[in-house]
This record gives sequence, C-alpha cells and structure tokens, in this order.
Amino acid sequence: MIRILVIKELKDLIRDPRIWIPFIISAIIMPAIGFAMTIPMKSSQEALAKPINIAIINMDVGNEAKKLIEYIKEKPDRLKLNLNVINEKIFTHSSFDEKFYREIIEYLNNNEIDVEIIIIFPQNFSENFIHREKLSIITINVVKDVSIFGGFRGLRVENIIKNYIRERYLENTNISLDIILDPYKSFTLSYLHGKKRIYYGDPSMLMSSLGFASLFLPLILMMISVSVMQMSATSMAVENEEKTLETLLTFPIPRTHILFAKLLGSFIVSAIGSIFNIVGFIIYMGTFTAFMNTGIFNIDTFVISIQDYIYITISIMATVLFTATLGIVIGALSSDVRIASTITGPMSMVVMIPGFFISYSNIGSFDIFTKIILYCIPLTQPMIMIKQALFSNLPIETPIYLVLSLIFSIILIVITANFFSLEKLSRIQRKIMRRKYRK
Repeated sequence: MIRILVIKELKDLIRDPRIWIPFIISAIIMPAIGFAMTIPMKSSQEALAKPINIAIINMDVGNEAKKLIEYIKEKPDRLKLNLNVINEKIFTHSSFDEKFYREIIEYLNNNEIDVEIIIIFPQNFSENFIHREKLSIITINVVKDVSIFGGFRGLRVENIIKNYIRERYLENTNISLDIILDPYKSFTLSYLHGKKRIYYGDPSMLMSSLGFASLFLPLILMMISVSVMQMSATSMAVENEEKTLETLLTFPIPRTHILFAKLLGSFIVSAIGSIFNIVGFIIYMGTFTAFMNTGIFNIDTFVISIQDYIYITISIMATVLFTATLGIVIGALSSDVRIASTITGPMSMVVMIPGFFISYSNIGSFDIFTKIILYCIPLTQPMIMIKQALFSNLPIETPIYLVLSLIFSIILIVITANFFSLEKLSRIQRKIMRRKYRK
C-alpha cells in the first residue's frame, strides 16, 4: 500500500509545475548572477593593466625629483605610465592647502589634460633624500568613475616610486633590491592538528580551501533544507486546495502510511531538485574561482574519513526528513498554497539562522554545552558535523547525537501523524483562516 501511495505522490509532485519550476529557476539564476558579476569584474581587472595617465608637478629645489622623473620618462612602456610634467611656476599658490590643489585641478581641466593621478614633489624632497630621511610626496587621485579595482591603479604608481627610491638608497651597497623585498626562500608545510596530517605547500592555499569549504558547505545544506521544507509545504497545500487530502483521509488507509508516503515522495523529489540547486551554486562559485584563479576545491585538501562520511550522510537524511515533516505540517495547516507560502517564508529563517551562525563561527570556541545542543538538533547537526569533519575527526559520541537527532525527527513525525484526521485539519484550518481575515 505504501508503495502505491509513494508512486502516486511522486506523480503528483512531478506533474505540478509549482514544485519543479523553482528548482529549475534557482539552477539557472545562480550561474546567471555569477556571470553578470564577473563580467564587470573582469573588465575592471583588465583596466589595471592599461597605462595610467599621471601629471607631475616638481617643486623640488634639488635634482633628486628630476632624476625620478627622467627614470619614468625612460621606461614608459615597462612602467605603463603616460607622463605629463607640469611647470610649477604656472601656479600662484605655493602652500600645500586645498586652494592650491583646486588650482592644479582647474588648470588641468581648462587645458583638457586627462590624468588619473597627480604627483607633487615638495621643495625639500632632495634634501630629505640626501640625508636618507622620510620623504614626503603628495598624491591626488582624480576619481572619474567607480570600479572594484580602481584603487589598485594608484597603488601601482606608488610602488613604482617606492621601488625607485629603494634602489637609489641601496646604491653602492652591493645589495639587490630583490634581496631586500624577498630576503629568503621558504619551504612551508602545514600540520592539521585535528587530522594529524601534514600538507605541503602554501599554507594560505590550505586555509583558503578549508575556509571556503567550511563556509559554503553548511550554506549548501541550508539551501537543501529550505528547498525541502518549501516543496513539502507547497505539495501538501496543493492537495488541500484540490481537496485530494480530504478524500484520501476518508479511505481505510492508516494515517502513518499516508504520512510516510508523502515524506518519501517529498524526499525523492527534493533530492533531485537539490541536485539542481547544488549544480547552480557550484557553477556560481566556479565563476569566481575561475576569475580569481585560486586553488580552491583541491580534492586532496578535503580528507574526510569513510566513517565521518557515513555519519554525515545519516545526519543529512535525518535533517531532510525533519524539514520535510515540518513542511508537511505547514502545508497541512494551510488551506491553499498562498497561506503555505506566507508561513514558509518566516519559517525558512529558522533554518537559515543556524546555518549562517555555524558557517561564520569558530566551532572550536564553543563550550561543550553549546556543542551538544548543536549536535543534537536536526537543523544544525549536519552543518556542524561537516565543518568539524573538515578540520578534525568527529567526536566519539557522534552515534549518540545521531540517535537523538532521529528521535527529534520521529517525535515530529508522530505529532504530524496525529494531525492527519479530517476533523482536526479542518478545525485548525478554519482557525487560521479566521485569524487571517481578522487581520
């Protein structure tokens, strides 16, 4: 009998576009957002490599600023700088204040000199240079539009000047600038204490990979849980609209059979729909990792034991069962899809809040009582288990936590089964409708 009910439930879910269209939309919209964001980011990054138009006003009474200007003039292609040297005698103001800066900008605008950066060498530049004192240079950034990497173009000019000054300071010392900037070669490895494993290579790459996974894997589970709850609530509300649930409850079929059939049907369809969500999310994140050219998703980094995989799989199934049951309760208490959607919106936050909390938290800083609670609640258990399994092994008492999580899910199923009577559902739905119309 359950097999027939499950097949009937699957057919109903697959035929209803309100169930599967959201999955398809989310699978399409996430990559579309990723590509829409990376296109301007890529163009902004390409703009970094283009030559920068700079203007230099030399007020230095010595020769050191002139030498720096000649250095830039000799290598415009390598430095990628288009240089405009402005005669300092043009300006009536000589004190470095806002009036002087505005006079410079006004002169450039009137003469249609297109620059992005204005550099001013003060009168004492050479004197401080000779005495190896801290130098002062005034830089004016002319902001004409806003882009993500716009500030890096100014840094490029700043680094060119800094490297020139460093090289000059190192003259006649037989010391290379490269040695000063990078004085030693490092052979690095990392010891992951919780795993008792050694990883060779850049530790920042290891931490970025683990950090990326610990942040986004719980969020993926959160998305799955929300999708399952929304789908279960919608499917049940559809049956309430079409009065098929009332008809089904009049048949001599155990209520638990009806409930388990709906849970299994919702579980299977949501598993398929979640694959669409995950694929869309991976493509979305893949657009950024390809754009940034990072080593995230190095499979060797994520070493989770087979036992931990089994525990996590069981926990995910228990969570999906819990959220599916929660969705069925919401749908059963809703007389139509509109009411179900109204309720599932705030209820989704119940799932999302712990997901964000765990993703952005350092679980090592939790006290033992907080950890026990997070490990026992079905909504938080798989999220904290995945984050824990990435950095260390799951605790010995994990099977106990799994049993407690399953008990929570079973309790909710039993409570839900008690609702599956025509009289109770009708009475509760009427109360909800009356409250709605009072508002």
